[in-house]
Amino acid sequence: MMPEFSEPRNTLFNTLIKIVMDPYHKMLQKLYEVTKGRENVDVDFVDLTKKAGYFPSIDSIVSQMKKEGWVTESRTNILRITHWGVAEAKKVAANGPRSADQVEKAAKRLLAETREFSVIVEEFIADPSDSNLEAASSKFSTVSKAMEAFKKA
Repeated sequence: MMPEFSEPRNTLFNTLIKIVMDPYHKMLQKLYEVTKGRENVDVDFVDLTKKAGYFPSIDSIVSQMKKEGWVTESRTNILRITHWGVAEAKKVAANGPRSADQVEKAAKRLLAETREFSVIVEEFIADPSDSNLEAASSKFSTVSKAMEAFKKA
């Protein structure tokens, strides 16, 4: 019997994707989408960061993006993407789906291994024998390896 989880699988996957992609590249992607890659379009970055949930970090995001040369600031928090920003956004977009597929595969493996681990632990609770303890220990090692693979994905 599989244990019930309170969160849907997509929510878990979306959380894992947020961990993998840093906010600078994520906001650069959003800026690229809004400007459609055109360098002469002014974008109110306040609205964009509010929609994406990054408004509290707007100053550090703008600062880092300007430092990298991805954007210019025509007025306070009114940004224009530069040709370097367009190139970086295209690079991220090209690598994104492949990376997302790798992350999804690793996350699904980790989820399956942890489910199996929880079943083995329940079996150990019901019958605390040496063989069940060894099975739990072995599965824990497998879960650890799956977590390392997920971190590298």
